[in-house]
Amino acid sequence: MKENWTYKKLGEVTNIYQPKTISTDMLNPEGEYLVYGANGIIGRYDQYNHKEKELLVTCRGATCGTINISEPYSWINGNAMVVHILDKNLAFPFLYYALHKVNWTNVITGAAQPQITRQKLSPVSIPIPPLQVQQSIVRELDTINDLMSKKRAQLREYDTLAQSIFYDMFGDPVTNEKGWEVKKLGEVAKTTSGGTPSKTHPEFYEGGTIPWLRSGEVAQGLIYETELFITQAGVDNSSAKMIPIDSVSIAMYGATVGQVGIIKSPMTTNQAICNIYPNEYTTPLYLMYFLMGMKEKYIAMASGGAQPNISQAIIRDTNLPLPPLPLQQAFAEKIEKIEQLKESLRASIRETDTLLASRMSYYFD
Repeated sequence: MKENWTYKKLGEVTNIYQPKTISTDMLNPEGEYLVYGANGIIGRYDQYNHKEKELLVTCRGATCGTINISEPYSWINGNAMVVHILDKNLAFPFLYYALHKVNWTNVITGAAQPQITRQKLSPVSIPIPPLQVQQSIVRELDTINDLMSKKRAQLREYDTLAQSIFYDMFGDPVTNEKGWEVKKLGEVAKTTSGGTPSKTHPEFYEGGTIPWLRSGEVAQGLIYETELFITQAGVDNSSAKMIPIDSVSIAMYGATVGQVGIIKSPMTTNQAICNIYPNEYTTPLYLMYFLMGMKEKYIAMASGGAQPNISQAIIRDTNLPLPPLPLQQAFAEKIEKIEQLKESLRASIRETDTLLASRMSYYFD
């Protein structure tokens, strides 16, 4: 134990409770007060049920253990557990960081419907150093988080700049306002999806060296690496296949529908990704930014209820404007410079994230 630090149970230093839940049909867009649900603001209401800002822990569903902060004078719904500080020796922002290091696997119960109960949360032990130390820790962690936020904002600015260049050179991709020649995407390019080796065969994954891309990883812009790998046996016994470099990959399933990237090293993908092979009509960067502009249209076309999907057929049937290749190449030269800046910034973000994780572990593990 660090000098002068104590450890106390959450139930000893906070009041943990679930507020009354209101149904979504009771929400009022004109209501004066914000309503907080499991993962943040879900609407407005005519009443509030607390006066101070509060720490919230999502206590139902797949996102159990997510931490949020409510605004003062707002309504907190019952799928968010309130952790209200009672101990004057515990600072609000310090507890916010401490809750991020709770091992939620020991707290969450239920398989089909994960949940966190007051009875399971109350015994959780947290460190409590002297207030002056808490304030020093918070200042350090806030500084790292602020730096991270600024870098991510700069990354978004680069994305906005790249999109702006695209629209300036080629116009709206949906309306084809500049009147370029149009062909169906499937007429000018070969497409394929991937596959998932059976999880019942460990030999398809263990010791694998072949990168295997999942749809949640597609929104990287230029894709050089994957989180998971499969073996040659996994490729041979599934629909997974090696995808050529400079193929444009677009996610087709769920929350990632319409996210696009360019494969920059040999890899396989799962079946939730449509891979568009390199072709003589488009440069990869032009095609990627064209598809980015189609994202909202694809989302509107997605079907499937709880799991909205698009298909290869929808992508192949997309009307693809075809500006002259020299113009596409001029666009690519501009974007390559921006992508270099973005990659440098991503590396810096990864370093900052590693630093934050290290400091959080030092103070709270």
